[in-house]
Amino acid sequence: MNNPASDIKPQQAIADYLEALLQDRSETSTHKEPAVAEKPLKVVGLEQLMAEVRVAETAPVPEVVVAPPVVAEQVVAMPVVKTPAPPEVAAVRVEVSPVPDWAAQPFQCLLFKVSGLTLAVPLVKLNSVMPWTDNITQTPNKTSWYLGLVQSHGVNVKVIDTALMVLPENRRASIDLDPSHRFSHILLVDNYAWGLACDAIGEVIWLDQHKVKWRKNKSQRPWLAGTVLEQLCAIMDTEVFAGMMNTGVAKN
Repeated sequence: MNNPASDIKPQQAIADYLEALLQDRSETSTHKEPAVAEKPLKVVGLEQLMAEVRVAETAPVPEVVVAPPVVAEQVVAMPVVKTPAPPEVAAVRVEVSPVPDWAAQPFQCLLFKVSGLTLAVPLVKLNSVMPWTDNITQTPNKTSWYLGLVQSHGVNVKVIDTALMVLPENRRASIDLDPSHRFSHILLVDNYAWGLACDAIGEVIWLDQHKVKWRKNKSQRPWLAGTVLEQLCAIMDTEVFAGMMNTGVAKN
């Protein structure tokens, strides 16, 4: 069975409601009832809605801050710069002058002989000269070139056979080992520490450094400072000679 109410459309129902409402109002007006001020139809929520609209219109528009786009950081590989190595500085070879300090100015030397060899000792390195004496105290356990001790200026001077120290080995065999036959004087050097026994002493001569052939390489015969061609003699470095003797004595 069909429901008649279901056949009524909403638009028709609204129209019927309005028509009935108008009919009620016309009937009421015919009865001439006292006029009553008609109240305006109040729409619930309309004023509130308009107020919200006005507030929304007058409200300040919030400032929209647009953040700048984030750019991904790019890592740029820096080229590797190799620091050039410092240039190699060539080693500067400083040559030490073979001329000793005492020969910077013209100097004097005393000539003396040992087994036919002429030697020269600078006077600045010579402490004294004494004649040969047989009063030499023999001491044991010494080398063949060590002759003993002699008193001079209150000091015990160690006397050596100079020829055995300076001559090459092939000439030592011909040396007369008897001191009484070939020694005439003793040269005192190195602050009276050593006495150089010699066959004879000669004259004192003046020398200039430019007339001396100074030795640069002293790997052999380090005691030989230089040679003088005019006198055919060898200049002795008494300091080096004393060092050689001290080493020789320490080993024996």
